[in-house]
Amino acid sequence: MGIPSSLTDDYGVLLTTTLRAMQPKIRDNISRSNKVLGYLEMKGQFRKQDGGERIKIPLMHALNTTADIYQGYGTLNTLPQDGFTSAFFDWTQLSASISISRKEERQNSGASKAIDLLKSKTMQAENSLKELVNNCIVAGRITASANLGQFFQRRGTLDTSALGPMPLPALIDANPARSVSIGNINGNTYPFWRNQATSSTATTFAGYKGELNGVYNDCTKGSMGNPDLILSDQRAHEIYWNSLQSQERYYVTDSQTIDVLGGDAPIKFRGAAWIWDEVMPDVETTAEVVDAIGTVTASSVMFMNSQSMEFITDTQTDFITTPMVRPANQDARVGQILWMGALGVNNRRKNGVLYGVLRTIAA
Repeated sequence: MGIPSSLTDDYGVLLTTTLRAMQPKIRDNISRSNKVLGYLEMKGQFRKQDGGERIKIPLMHALNTTADIYQGYGTLNTLPQDGFTSAFFDWTQLSASISISRKEERQNSGASKAIDLLKSKTMQAENSLKELVNNCIVAGRITASANLGQFFQRRGTLDTSALGPMPLPALIDANPARSVSIGNINGNTYPFWRNQATSSTATTFAGYKGELNGVYNDCTKGSMGNPDLILSDQRAHEIYWNSLQSQERYYVTDSQTIDVLGGDAPIKFRGAAWIWDEVMPDVETTAEVVDAIGTVTASSVMFMNSQSMEFITDTQTDFITTPMVRPANQDARVGQILWMGALGVNNRRKNGVLYGVLRTIAA
C-alpha cells in the first residue's frame, strides 16, 4: 500500500519543482510580451513594492512654488506646499491555472513525459496571461459606445467585482478634463493632472504630420523631456509610414530597444519609437477591441513618456507559480501563475493622445 502513495507524492513533487524552476522564464515571457511593459522595464520603470494597502507613486508635476533665486544670506522660501504630492493606485491581481487530471498523469506516466505535459500546459496558461495582460493595458473596458466615453479597468469573469490594471486609454484620456479620479486625483478639479489630447481634423499627410508634431510638442513642455514611445492601431501607423519619403524614414537603431519591441526595427517619430497593437481602441467613439475583434471607426495615436509611468509589482507575487496540489473535489492536480500589481503614472501631462484620425488620409 505504501508504494502507490509514494509514487503519487513523487509525481506531485516533480511537477511542483519543475514548475518552480520555470517561474523566472514565465515572468519574463509574460512581462515582455506586452511591448509597452517591455519598454518600461528596459527604461528602468519597473518597481517592486513589498505589500501595503495601496501603491504610492510620488508626483512629478513640478508645482513647487519655493523654487526661487537667492543671494548670499538672503531668505530662502520655505513656504509649505499645498496640494498633492503622491498618487495612489489600488492593487490588482491576475491568475491562470495549470491543471493535470489523473487520467492525463497515467497517459503520460514517466518523468520525461510528465515534464513535457507540464510544459505544454504551462505554455498554454502563459499565452492566455499574455493576451489578458495586453487586453487589460491596451484595450481596457467600456460600458457603452459614446463620443469620448470613459474607459475602465477590465473586470474578472468569475468575480466581476475584481478589476485588472489601469488601461492606457484611462491614464491617457481623450477627455482629460473628465470628472474621474485617476490615482485618487480628479483631473477635472486639478488641471495639472490632465494629459494632452487633440482631436484630429487632418485629411492629408501634411496635416496629419502637423498634428502629430503638435501633440508631441505639447507633451514635451516642462521638465522630464519628450515622449519616447508612441502606440497606435495598425492603420494610424501605416498612414504615417506611407506619408514618408524613403529618405525621411528613420528607424530605431538601438539593438536592445529593437529586441524589446520586436519585429522589424521600429520606425521613429522624432525622439520616439512608434509601435502598433491590434487591440488598440478607437478612443473617440470608445470602440473597444479585444482579441483583435472590434470595430474601429477612427484611429488613435498615444504619446508616452516612459519616465512618467511605472509598472509596480508585489515582491512576493510577480508571476509566481504555486505548488501543484490536488483539490478535495477533483481527481486532478492544479497550480496557478499569480501576479499582483498596477500600472501607474506620476505626471499625466507628459503624455498625450491624437484621436479621431481619419483612416483614409492620403497625400
